[in-house]
Amino acid sequence: MNRRTSAGRPAPKARAIQFEHQPELRALMMFPTLPPGHMTFPVPDDAFYPHLRRGEFAVVDLADHQPAEGELFLISYTSPNTECGFVYRICQMRGRMEFQRPDGCMVLRPEDGAVPAVCWTACHWIPPGTREGYAAALHSGCVGTSEGPFTTEHAAEKLVGRVVGVWAPAVR
Repeated sequence: MNRRTSAGRPAPKARAIQFEHQPELRALMMFPTLPPGHMTFPVPDDAFYPHLRRGEFAVVDLADHQPAEGELFLISYTSPNTECGFVYRICQMRGRMEFQRPDGCMVLRPEDGAVPAVCWTACHWIPPGTREGYAAALHSGCVGTSEGPFTTEHAAEKLVGRVVGVWAPAVR
């Protein structure tokens, strides 16, 4: 069956578009100005490349504290070694279903009185998505750190905000 236009004529053949790799394109929006209710945070390394690159400034939405699977956030930890009492890091939130006992402890398997709950981990790198990828990362020595487990409520208290873009003042 041939496709036809609304005028009854045969539709033109679709052109194949040649793929061109464009490394400057990424999932996060580039902000030329900082929107109200947002802040910037310097990106110290390439742990979240290509989304964030060393030397850039992540744009953080201060109103969004709810953890979401695979999303980047700015998280705060208490630290007696700093004057303000906190340190801040960029992390990727990863959630998995576990079971919470009445005493608050999280366990992997169902137990008497334990209820299903999402357990969150704050990863300070982008972990591989497969066992093979993780084994290769271990073998190469490119493994990052993570913090957790956190309940959803505890994670929301620690999260400063979601990373929604990159501040690029030169972009017009």
